[in-house]
Amino acid sequence: MVGSIYWTAVTYGAVTVMQVVGHKEGLDVMERADPLFLLIGLPTIPVMLILGKMIRWEDYVLRLWRKYSTKLQILNSIFPGIGCPVPRIPAEASPLADHVSATRILCGALVFPTIATIVGKLMFSSVNSNLQRTILGGIAFVAIKGAFKVYFKQQQYLRQAHRKILNFPEQEEP
Repeated sequence: MVGSIYWTAVTYGAVTVMQVVGHKEGLDVMERADPLFLLIGLPTIPVMLILGKMIRWEDYVLRLWRKYSTKLQILNSIFPGIGCPVPRIPAEASPLADHVSATRILCGALVFPTIATIVGKLMFSSVNSNLQRTILGGIAFVAIKGAFKVYFKQQQYLRQAHRKILNFPEQEEP
C-alpha cells in the first residue's frame, strides 16, 4: 500500500514537472537530474501542494484588513462597509467549525498546477518561459480566488453583524 502511494506520488510529480516546465524541457530536466534527487524530490511535489492548500492565508489577510481598514481609505472606497463600525461583533467561528473536506483539499491541491498552467496561458501569453508563465498564472489564480474569498467572508461578517433577531408574534388560535 505504501509503495503504491509512493509511486503514485512520484508519477504525479513527474507529470507535474512536465506540465509546468513543458513536455520536452521537463523530460530533459529529469534525465539530467540525479536519480536519488528524483526519487526524493518528485513525491514531495504533491505533498507540498496539499500542505500549501491547507494554509488559510485568507483568514490572516481578513483579520489584518479588519484591524487596519480604518487607516486605509482606498480600501473603503473599493469595498464599502469595511471600515464602518458594526453594531455588534459576531462571534468568530473557530477554524475547526469552518471545515473543508479532505477530498476537497486533495483535489484542489492536485489540480492546482493544471489551473496555474491554464491561467498562465490565458493571462500571460506574452511570457516565453513555460515555468515563469505557470508561476505567474498560479500567483494570479491564488490572488484572484483569495480576493473573492476575503470579500465573501467579509460580507458574511457584515451580514451577521447587522442582523436583528425579532420576536415571533404570537397568534391566537381560533
